[in-house]
Amino acid sequence: MEYTTLGSTDLKISKLCLGGMSFGTSQWMAGREESIKIIKKAIDYGINFIDTANIYSYGESEKIIGEAISGYRDDLVISTKGAGKMSDFYYGFNRKNLSRAIRESLKRLNTDYVDIYFLHAYFDTMDVNDTVETISQFIHNGLAHYCGLSNALGYQLAEFNTVAGLKENFGVQIVQNHYNAVYREDERDVIPFCRKKNITYSPFSPIAAGFLSGKYQKNKNIETVRTKTYPVMKQRYFRECDYNVLDSVMEIASERGATPAQIALAYTVKKGFIPVIGANKIEYLESDINALDIKLIDDDIKIIESKYRPHEIIQGNAGY
Repeated sequence: MEYTTLGSTDLKISKLCLGGMSFGTSQWMAGREESIKIIKKAIDYGINFIDTANIYSYGESEKIIGEAISGYRDDLVISTKGAGKMSDFYYGFNRKNLSRAIRESLKRLNTDYVDIYFLHAYFDTMDVNDTVETISQFIHNGLAHYCGLSNALGYQLAEFNTVAGLKENFGVQIVQNHYNAVYREDERDVIPFCRKKNITYSPFSPIAAGFLSGKYQKNKNIETVRTKTYPVMKQRYFRECDYNVLDSVMEIASERGATPAQIALAYTVKKGFIPVIGANKIEYLESDINALDIKLIDDDIKIIESKYRPHEIIQGNAGY
């Protein structure tokens, strides 16, 4: 496993982040026992960065991770998210909700602190000053070490980072947004801002929720358990240009003796990002680990990107 540092800090993090959205109770997720095996295997492989959120299976993911990391906690970088919709009266960016969210997350994770606390979404109606002060208190009180944003647009990232720096003397250290070979809209402003400010960019869905695995064929029925339980997937993918990108990925995979999913993951690593991988089986985790050995060259990137066409920006909504 290779490592880098988080944002402008010297905190050591693995170049793959194990995502916790695959751990829980839905049909396509890994159950408790299988999830714990996957987490411990990931740690054995050297992955020290594990991410989750309070809304993932409504806390079940955090409970599973909390159990699995017992005995490893101090060597790991654990992140979770707040502000997602847990119920009709339990959501949002206000001080009361976020304070409740982090307390309950820490209890489920069986830890005194998280290394990174993310806002799971970003709405223009939020009181930025109040939210910044709340996150600052978390950091000051040792409940969280660093702050991250997820599902944020470029101007929102700039707004929050500027207010946090001027008002509370801290900054965003990591952004977790939707990005892969068939959805690259963050290249317009989010990624350039992250590079300018030395903020880590950590894309979720690097394999496009399975689209870049090649299992979905053009002009065929695309109904699967995943598309039914994750309806935004149909909004994001399955366009003609997406299949053209997939064809390029599959061509390179054939030449390299790899799977399309491995090439898709290697693509995000080549771009200098820390992808969030989701695995509901041990073999998927092993495949992702092996993808790190695939070193794509600039010509590969050009081939993959040549068929790309701009997409409508569809933000994640953290359960809203």
